[in-house]
Amino acid sequence: MDDRISQMTVADFEEVASVWEEAELWPHVGEDRDWFERALARNPDSALVWRQEGKIVGTVIGAWDGLRGWIYHLAVLKAHRNRGIGGELLGAAEDRLWRLGVRQINLMVYEENDFAKAFYLRRGYEHSPAKVLRKRRSGADRQNAASG
Repeated sequence: MDDRISQMTVADFEEVASVWEEAELWPHVGEDRDWFERALARNPDSALVWRQEGKIVGTVIGAWDGLRGWIYHLAVLKAHRNRGIGGELLGAAEDRLWRLGVRQINLMVYEENDFAKAFYLRRGYEHSPAKVLRKRRSGADRQNAASG
């Protein structure tokens, strides 16, 4: 069997984006091909894919901001779920983050995503008392900042 975890590469973009689209994680504000390439450049060892028969069926990006580790875009194609792929990808990203010296790993889950919440709770994650707040920058603001 060709099941294996490997590092995500820029060449994987189209396949990875397809997995994220099916999981309803993509596109997201501010995330495009440029964001993808920067994320891989900053986190080359903990951005991972699961390949089965040569096709990407699962993804995860582990990131470290210098204080905390973060898990982004853990996703497995629906046809390949409940086979342990998500758990293996999560564990591999966590291992890489722990080796970097991370002491806490955070992730965000949409409130209505009971499937994901249950998955993470089974793997030792817990609810945080912190509430995520956000501030979005409009496309016009981004363009003005880039040109000014």
